[in-house]
Amino acid sequence: MLQRLICMASLALFGAPQIAAADPVEAFRQWAGAEGAQAISMAVVRDGAVLHALDADAPRDLASNSKAITALCVAALVDEGALRWDMTLTQALGQAAPEATLAELVTHTSGIAPDSTQLRMGFWLNEDSPRHAHVTEIVLDRGRQRGTRGDFAYNNENYALLGRVIELVTGQEYEAACQARVLEPAGVTGALSSRFGAFAGWGGWRMSMADHARLIAHWFGPGGIDPMAAPYAETGRGGMYGLGMNYRPDAAGLAMSHAGAISIPFGPKTGAYVMRLPDGRVAAMAYDVAVASPARFRALDSAIAAALR
Repeated sequence: MLQRLICMASLALFGAPQIAAADPVEAFRQWAGAEGAQAISMAVVRDGAVLHALDADAPRDLASNSKAITALCVAALVDEGALRWDMTLTQALGQAAPEATLAELVTHTSGIAPDSTQLRMGFWLNEDSPRHAHVTEIVLDRGRQRGTRGDFAYNNENYALLGRVIELVTGQEYEAACQARVLEPAGVTGALSSRFGAFAGWGGWRMSMADHARLIAHWFGPGGIDPMAAPYAETGRGGMYGLGMNYRPDAAGLAMSHAGAISIPFGPKTGAYVMRLPDGRVAAMAYDVAVASPARFRALDSAIAAALR
């Protein structure tokens, strides 16, 4: 049976609690222990201050939580006037490409499919350079796309293409362009992973959980980006996706989350989860297993939210 490589997001917000703990760190410990994780990290941040921590300064792979960095970098280039959300992929790349806009790429509604990265990522481990240009060539050479434009369909290729657009429009390496526009304004540090750096725009960043929480708090907090003013897509059951994050309106505001997982057959496994509560607190977590079950993320989200209340 063919095994798939996983680098995915999961809509994981406010399901029925399955873990009871008064402290968010303990709630995360219980969840991670049940998943079989050995190495875990966590930070809960509010207004730039770390409220709860567990090995929070250790650099950890973000997996698909890297997508928010790519999306925020594109948003910065839109603000600079270098790009437009309604710009077509053909215009952005300067060559014939599938009919899709940058807004459709960032919301996974481009219709570009299937996801060519899934069976290739195991061969791209430990590489120094992003595979954005390679994935772009695959997409451009494919011919007829198998997806439906306008429908939400999570695909790493969308963010590989955005990574390539960032490289072309800035004339910089992807990592440097995003550090300058996304990480430095948030006062955090991070770099492409030595293991997964080839997955850059869709899953290759590495930073501490303290810095990841601060990054999300900075950009989606007061003075940051209004997610509802940027492109987003409805994903069903009241959920939305945009800027590399899942959204769900809450009585107190907008709740946000995103999960990442990389599982290489006979190779490394890693995972990460981040959630932003409507009151601005952000919890960022990382662990050395790949979790792909939406139900398990709903359990984690509910337990952390309950502990923080």
